[in-house]
Amino acid sequence: MRKVFATLILVLLMAGAALADVLFLKNGSVLRGRFVGYENGKFIFETGGNRLEFRPDQVTRLVIGRDDDRSPRDPSDPPSSPVELWRSIAPFDVRLEDKWHRSQIQVERGQRVRVNASGTIYLEGRTATGPDGLEGRRDPDSPMPQQNDGALVAAVGQDSSSPPIFIGRSREFTADRDGVLYFTVNHWETSGARGAFRVNVSINRSGGETVGESRPGPGRGQEGQGQGQGQGQGQGQGQGQGRERTIIVYANQSWIDTGIEVEPNMTFTITAEGTIEIGNRASSGPDGNRDANNSTSSYPMNDVAVGALIGKIRYRDGRDSNFVFIGSRGAPASEPNEYGRLFLGINDDYFRDNTGSYRVTIRW
Repeated sequence: MRKVFATLILVLLMAGAALADVLFLKNGSVLRGRFVGYENGKFIFETGGNRLEFRPDQVTRLVIGRDDDRSPRDPSDPPSSPVELWRSIAPFDVRLEDKWHRSQIQVERGQRVRVNASGTIYLEGRTATGPDGLEGRRDPDSPMPQQNDGALVAAVGQDSSSPPIFIGRSREFTADRDGVLYFTVNHWETSGARGAFRVNVSINRSGGETVGESRPGPGRGQEGQGQGQGQGQGQGQGQGQGRERTIIVYANQSWIDTGIEVEPNMTFTITAEGTIEIGNRASSGPDGNRDANNSTSSYPMNDVAVGALIGKIRYRDGRDSNFVFIGSRGAPASEPNEYGRLFLGINDDYFRDNTGSYRVTIRW
């Protein structure tokens, strides 16, 4: 602890140096250095030659920016371009499945996106591949038949006009349209596949936006079934997004109908609080309790902690969208062709022994 404290003091003394990444901690410290990434549930930050790790609950916000190394600056120099700010999304897993993985990341046309990936997937359960795929091997039935078999690929939106984008281990690209980011593995046959790629995404936010505290990343589950019942309470006016509604999500019910009609290109701000009991004397908050996960259970979202708050859209034709992780704070968005009703639920596969509820506030 003394070593870390001494390092923080040293960094504060050196804060007048050239602009770099800035990490704001809840204890009031401000670190300037280089943001390495978000690994194993922690922020990795390098400063003063030291590599430091911080839990999300220790971090207030992260500002990522770069400037040139000229010091002092010549007054005759032309004004420098605006500092680039990037919003770092908490990492999530992409597996080889029949459907594309829908992230919770909304991008705009012209916006730059950085993706870094790691991990291993076993094709047909035996052939190992990393995010770059198998060099020289092609799958004619894959989304990108001319690219490496088993590589990580992405798309903005999910329709016939959305061309796939080769990502591999690392890629920066510019979105050619508005939409939600989708990811998949460049391989056709999904049976027997195991493993996952761990994906980190950063979105360029020009104009001085500050990157907020990271939250557990979005996941993807199987298509949901089951009709929920719920109650909307306290409908009124929200700030910033116009409307607000408070919903009580009970732990002993699978899905709760919020009563909110979803139309294309809507963005929700959802916050949740409370504690529930999820059986075997285990408790959970809206972010879930991963220590209580049972490897033999089949949760709606198996890569998300049991007890977490999740959501879906019940389409007008009766089908359900993919599930999205919400947790204690989420900002899900609908796609250009989505109409339906917003449902909230608990990430669990057995509800009869659950007690308690989450109080959820939705703004849109």
